[in-house]
Amino acid sequence: MIAAASPTLRSTVYGAVEIDLDDPAELYHEASKLYPALRERQAAGIARLAQDDDLQAAAQHPIRRNRQLPSIELVAPPPPAASLWSAIAERRSGHALTGASLGVDALATLLLAGYGPRAVPSGGALYPLEVYVAAARVEGLPEGVFHLDPERAVLEILHDGNVAEDLAAAMPLPGLLDDACAVIFVTAVFWRTRFKYGLRGYRFALLEAGHLMQNVLLAATVLGMTAFPLGGFYDAAVEELLGVDGIDESVVYGAVLG
Repeated sequence: MIAAASPTLRSTVYGAVEIDLDDPAELYHEASKLYPALRERQAAGIARLAQDDDLQAAAQHPIRRNRQLPSIELVAPPPPAASLWSAIAERRSGHALTGASLGVDALATLLLAGYGPRAVPSGGALYPLEVYVAAARVEGLPEGVFHLDPERAVLEILHDGNVAEDLAAAMPLPGLLDDACAVIFVTAVFWRTRFKYGLRGYRFALLEAGHLMQNVLLAATVLGMTAFPLGGFYDAAVEELLGVDGIDESVVYGAVLG
């Protein structure tokens, strides 16, 4: 851990600024460890779930669904015949975006491969993640921001219109998204997993986001698309674009598609 590292190592890794002994990342990591002596306290949420019918019902369909919003059905073509091992070997984070448009069928394949029903392992099958798309050039889809309902296989239309300026303003690197067709954003609804697993649930949500994104990137490789993961963005700007509060639901990951 940071506090236990030698002064030489700390200065080499972190520079001249000394890391505080109460560093938030280290405090969280320590607080979210599991210990036999704390088993009963740390498992309180598991017991509560077993006894609460409302919690059990909520856990069965953990989706931010809004049926009054207009939606667009996602119809993915049959999956291409591809070797998993070839996809793993060929996967690259390609940044050479050409500006060519993306088809909505290809987007559907990526979204449902990423977070379709049972597409990823989820701690306690609680599925704390939500998936959004900011579309700039997707054939068959208007420009705008959309929310994925994976059970219904639809994109709910949150708002339409040009999103290029908002996306550019949310990026610390100028020009990063100039030729992007779409950006997938992944958010976490932390209470869905924390009510059961406490602080450990935050780890589970981030691990699940990694599972989701790897699915997206491998599917993009098979389809011959350019895609790269996006971890650096101005969180509040992205959350405003998606219409999430940044507290109960916060953006944790993204993928740029070309």
